[in-house]
Amino acid sequence: MDLDSLTLAYAYGCRNAGDFAINEGSLALLDRTVPDVDVTAVSRFASESPEYERMVEELDGVEDGALVGGPITYDPESQSRPAQLAALARNGLQYGVDVAGVADDLSVHSALYEGITDADAMLFNGGNAIHYSPSHGNLPYLLAMLYPLQVARRNDVPYGLLPQTTFALEGVARRLVVPLLEDAEFVMTRDAITFDYLSEFGLSTQLINGVDTAFLNGTPTAGDPSDGESNRIAAVPRFSTLGDTGELDAAGKRMEDTFLTYLDRLVDAGDEVTLTIQTEIDAAWAERNRDRLDDIGVGYYESYDPDELRAHYAEMDLLVTMRLHAAIFALSVGTPTIGVYRPEWGPKMDGTFRTLDIAEYAIPWDGATVETLEAATADALDEGRALSQHVADNVSLRNEALVSDLRTALSTADGFA
Repeated sequence: MDLDSLTLAYAYGCRNAGDFAINEGSLALLDRTVPDVDVTAVSRFASESPEYERMVEELDGVEDGALVGGPITYDPESQSRPAQLAALARNGLQYGVDVAGVADDLSVHSALYEGITDADAMLFNGGNAIHYSPSHGNLPYLLAMLYPLQVARRNDVPYGLLPQTTFALEGVARRLVVPLLEDAEFVMTRDAITFDYLSEFGLSTQLINGVDTAFLNGTPTAGDPSDGESNRIAAVPRFSTLGDTGELDAAGKRMEDTFLTYLDRLVDAGDEVTLTIQTEIDAAWAERNRDRLDDIGVGYYESYDPDELRAHYAEMDLLVTMRLHAAIFALSVGTPTIGVYRPEWGPKMDGTFRTLDIAEYAIPWDGATVETLEAATADALDEGRALSQHVADNVSLRNEALVSDLRTALSTADGFA
């Protein structure tokens, strides 16, 4: 394989421990498959932003100078409306210049453009990046996520996609995305449902069924159940719409009440329950519901560090989560996990659980009642070490397959070989 340099786009930020763990997992994957190749990671955030500075401090595995800022300065979470409009105008102009590839002899291109066109190849980082929802008006989001792929394709830079969950590609989204997938050297999926979905598109590119790269940084081992009388159960909420924006709708409010009642019953039954926070938006939810949670009697644990979270979940007998990456942290250390999900979030939860042969522990919101959650909890706790061993074995197998599949893809793809 005659490959000296790679660009990884995008590297995610620190607001969400799960997104940040994708960075670490993807870098670990590259270190195991192409250890001698120079890797430059392009951040989703501009180099002058506070989020970029946090990434520089926290992200191990990237040498000094190998993390560069991204071209997108728009950030509705921290900017006033006039600042948002100004950022959109600047970003739109930069987007046009980069994607069109004009004025190569002038210093008008972004660090993303330079990083991609100067490298031998580009890898698009894994996650939940490629999706579209007209009801949430996220075409600008989709365009921003496709930015690196468009630059690589326009400039004949070979590229591949690390494990993705992809869904809802209809209309304009399908017309935008399918050509980019078709021209990729390979496309990796991170769950079985996405693999089946993309298989229906008849792509000529190599399609590989993998798992989220964040699994790679855990050590899957079968844990022993609690020695005490109390079961140790961690619970992770997610009460937000697609993309973590918008008000809680009727289904969300029903699930919120179900979730809180379920926690109340666990505590009443003598279980030791810890509400675990690993995203800033969930920290805000916990603060809004502090009185109710205190009345229930749950413990609290908050961290945005993937290693700390893995250690935390390793101490638990069970995790019940609405966030996929909480499940990944727990499953990657062999802790039995129940996943509760909304279809609007895509197939990442149920698809991942299916990949790991634990599909019965993925519960959709419309099937989640206090009673079904209690029944799944009792079943998982009864299975105990046997379920933990099953999880650990399957995670180990999928991790090894992911490394092997990427190594093979890189060595056999025409653009990388």
